Amino acid sequence: MSRKDSDNQKKSMSALFRGRAIFKPLNTGRIDEHVACVREWVANIFFYTKNGTTIMIDAGYNYARLQEKMGWLDIDPASIRHILITHQDTDHVGALEPDSEQLFKNATVYIGEIENRYLTGETRRKVIHGLYKLPMVRINNQRVLLKDGEIFYIEDIKIECLLVPGHTWGHMVYLIDDEYLFTGDTIWFGADGGYSFIATLAEDNVLAVRSLEKLEHDLRARNRKLKIITGHTGWTDDIDFAFLHRTELCKPFTEKYTDPSAPYDGYVEDDDTEEGARTIPLEKVKTKAKEETITRPDYKNWMPKGMVLGTLAGSAGCLALSAVCGCNTNLIKNEKCKTAVSGAFLLSGIAAGGAALWMASLYRAFSYNGKRQMSRQIIEGIAKYVELPKGGIGLDVGCGSGALTIACAKRNPQGGFIGIDRWGKEYASYNKPLCEANARAEGVNNAVFYQGNALKLDFSDQSFDAVTSNYVYHNIPGRDRQEILLETLRVLKKGGTFALHDIFSKARYGDMQAFAEKLRAMGYEKVELIDTTNGMFMSPGEAKRMALSGSALLVGKK
Repeated sequence: MSRKDSDNQKKSMSALFRGRAIFKPLNTGRIDEHVACVREWVANIFFYTKNGTTIMIDAGYNYARLQEKMGWLDIDPASIRHILITHQDTDHVGALEPDSEQLFKNATVYIGEIENRYLTGETRRKVIHGLYKLPMVRINNQRVLLKDGEIFYIEDIKIECLLVPGHTWGHMVYLIDDEYLFTGDTIWFGADGGYSFIATLAEDNVLAVRSLEKLEHDLRARNRKLKIITGHTGWTDDIDFAFLHRTELCKPFTEKYTDPSAPYDGYVEDDDTEEGARTIPLEKVKTKAKEETITRPDYKNWMPKGMVLGTLAGSAGCLALSAVCGCNTNLIKNEKCKTAVSGAFLLSGIAAGGAALWMASLYRAFSYNGKRQMSRQIIEGIAKYVELPKGGIGLDVGCGSGALTIACAKRNPQGGFIGIDRWGKEYASYNKPLCEANARAEGVNNAVFYQGNALKLDFSDQSFDAVTSNYVYHNIPGRDRQEILLETLRVLKKGGTFALHDIFSKARYGDMQAFAEKLRAMGYEKVELIDTTNGMFMSPGEAKRMALSGSALLVGKK
């Protein structure tokens, strides 16, 4: 059952939580010398190693790439003899079910005695406030049933079991060697602290909150520095941050609980690579000093709110003038003139109202923290094509609020990125200080910003290992935009990559397929013009409605 259930979860939960900015799993890698992590879509499983013995914490989905990713960490599945299970949901035990690849068929499974009742069929797992029963989970491994407060040892690894019911009736968390707390699905880390886990997935939310209170009191009484490691939202060593909002439930469809640092779709894991697993330590969740407010990046909105409100006000004014002209007998004496003027204001008001509604729909779609988050999807999608060698430098032309520059810098910590923009009066809210503040909010220190001109870049030939831009050149009137593209590519080093996204319509750019052929003839490699209106970044209908038809991504290598 686990294979089917894992596949169903990937489809249904991806559709349900895409753009909600809820799940922010760690990539595959290591937290420190003892704890390693594998990413399985939105979930993490962990391995704890001490003196040659490795134990596993949760078994994850029935996930086809588990053995491959364990190999990135040099962990042999056959070496895993002991597995601690926090709870029996498929994303935590799927690799143990009979239809899995049976990588751990000889391992002993440790699970709470209450949680085991799900596995025996005595209790059925329910979600969505008890309205839906999940498929029953079965495992054939030898089991050891655990009690709350029980302490036992595997070789010289100390394990303490702490019952934290609520998400499931028997959810157990594990404190290992008095230093590492593996919390499973009891705590959700938001941008501003920890909350009780996702409300719609709990058996009993009131019980979940009470359990977290008890857990916090227990941990604080020990007065020890802990690493608190969650199943879906990373880790921290700041206990105040971890329990900051423990009385509140994470409500996944409410903007307050979104986190801009979370991926648009956690089930897309292109950035989880073997190179990253072997070279990039898994950093803890970013926190601020207790007296400060945690700052979120502000990437603005491609449709300015002031423009929406101004157009709406204009509509209201025209409609009001239409009513005044039509009703006031003293304002205009001539009836035909009165009717004409009133009608003109009425039509203008209706037209402005329609424009305001259209602009409002764009504002909602482009919002970084809203439901659709198209801007964020585009930025992250472009950044996936940008690669830097170790010590390399990339250039983002027309960086605006810094979103693409920062996204590329985050994906390429082995190098650095420069963002340039003219920051003209028509985009008064975009400026260098905003970009720098956004980089700080994202914890990015390998990005810098300068004022510059896309028409004549202030850099010598072959200065950068990558160049990128997003919806920049079509805004420049009266110029051959293919020439502007060539100016951007001029500063790209031989062997460097480029990813340029814009409205590459024939009316704006001429024949872009011919331009791609021209680049190939000039020696550029892997040149592709990728339509991004086919569902990649937006649907054809969205592109047409939002005046983005013709959007495409020009990628390749010099």
